[in-house]
Amino acid sequence: MHHAPEPHYSFTIPSIHDDTPLDCRIYHPSILLQVHSGATEDHKRWRRRGIVMAHPYAPMGGSHDDRIVGIVVAEFLALGYVVGTFNFRGAHGSKGHTSWSGKPEADDYISFAALFILYLSQLRAFPSIDANTPTESSVSTPASPRTEASSYTTDEYPIVILGGYSYGSTILRSLPPIPSILQPFHAPVQGSSASEIILRAHKLSEQINQDWLTLARDYHYRRGRGHEAKLSVTMGGEETCPEQRRNSRENRSSVDGTGRLELGTRLRSMSHLRVKEALGPIAKATTANAPVTRASIEMPDVRYLLISPLTFPISTLAAPGLAGLPNMGLKFWSKEKDGDSEVFGKHKCLAVNGDQDIFTSAKKIQHWAERISEESGSDFTHVEIAGAGHFWVEEGVEEQLRSALRDWEVHIRD
Repeated sequence: MHHAPEPHYSFTIPSIHDDTPLDCRIYHPSILLQVHSGATEDHKRWRRRGIVMAHPYAPMGGSHDDRIVGIVVAEFLALGYVVGTFNFRGAHGSKGHTSWSGKPEADDYISFAALFILYLSQLRAFPSIDANTPTESSVSTPASPRTEASSYTTDEYPIVILGGYSYGSTILRSLPPIPSILQPFHAPVQGSSASEIILRAHKLSEQINQDWLTLARDYHYRRGRGHEAKLSVTMGGEETCPEQRRNSRENRSSVDGTGRLELGTRLRSMSHLRVKEALGPIAKATTANAPVTRASIEMPDVRYLLISPLTFPISTLAAPGLAGLPNMGLKFWSKEKDGDSEVFGKHKCLAVNGDQDIFTSAKKIQHWAERISEESGSDFTHVEIAGAGHFWVEEGVEEQLRSALRDWEVHIRD
């Protein structure tokens, strides 16, 4: 049995849907635990890479402790990725209840994905210490432009994989493109759930950046004698005062309402933009002179991972409220062009399933994969593993799943 890795951070964030607290974890690969030993050529080549992995259906026991989610965590940590997992509402004793529609869970995913992207973009690993480095000061973050040490982190855009297993892949398929996901976090009203998420991302990244700087300084001046990195940090609560949060909740309808839906529609055509400023003019419409929390948003290179995606009718039974969206419901499995072709067909994507999955039609998955693969410029990969069921417990299939993940990662690494 594989030993579950220890998360570096365990914390909560409020969902942008209704402030429901979501249990979250961030794991760091071993290379990020070696910053105190001095930078090497491998460190210099490290690129910010991360993956978000969503779990299966909570009423059937799904949570971020799921075994398949754990396999993804272990494999991508070994490949040098920062990994993020979270519990949908109602999962594993967390607050709230699983919805009948799936729409609140889509907002749960957006909430954590935005935090994870902000966190990853703000990491400043492997600081270089020299004689001019102050002995006591604060590390720089996007919210605090002061600098005291250089970093081997390059200016390349982060690579972020958005993933989901079973029900998690159903929610993933309902999400808009990355610019639409990030838009509510560009300049949210202070005290709102989006503002809380930004502040939490800043706090987490600032803490680890400061830890890295302290360890690097200690190694430089004491030749490695000093403190070891903390294995785990648990955080909770809120970053803003209760009064601000309460006022924000009361004013939610005047900010989120129909304007958010309209903005999301306008942003769909921007799914492949990498220009930070593209969000600026649109975000102004949501703030209406209200106090805001601003975030420096760095568009990642996004990829997608779907493990054991559900097919109709199970997918619709699990999240009927998503069936009317462009890339969901019956149309998803038809021969017509759909939203999945627009998203998965234009990004590097892996869909992996077993041919003995009782919740999934292997034939429908094959036809769907062929349709997306035939799109111009498509980089879609489909792997079907013989003898594998939905839960991947058959003899030998777990290692085949792990191998498929490793092989695909080599393909999408750069």
